[in-house]
Amino acid sequence: MTTLEDLSYGNFSPCERDIKCGSRMDKLVNLICKNEESLMSTLTEQQKETFEKFKDCQSEMCDITASQAFADGFILAARIMVEVMDGMETVGEI
Repeated sequence: MTTLEDLSYGNFSPCERDIKCGSRMDKLVNLICKNEESLMSTLTEQQKETFEKFKDCQSEMCDITASQAFADGFILAARIMVEVMDGMETVGEI
């Protein structure tokens, strides 16, 4: 399969990343989990439901932002490639 086919069939997600142990991202994820556990232990059931809904909305917003950033990056890369291809015509003239 080509990359475009993999992307189309959902076999590849450009926004997914592996988190390296000990990296800044790993440390932040661990801190978020620790703080969430601490917070959840102090909430009522109603507050926990509200917080879960908040996290779901936040997650959806992050997904939309990541998808848009990918699309914006792809468009920028395509524009750069067009400029490179245009520039290759003038390279032969030098």
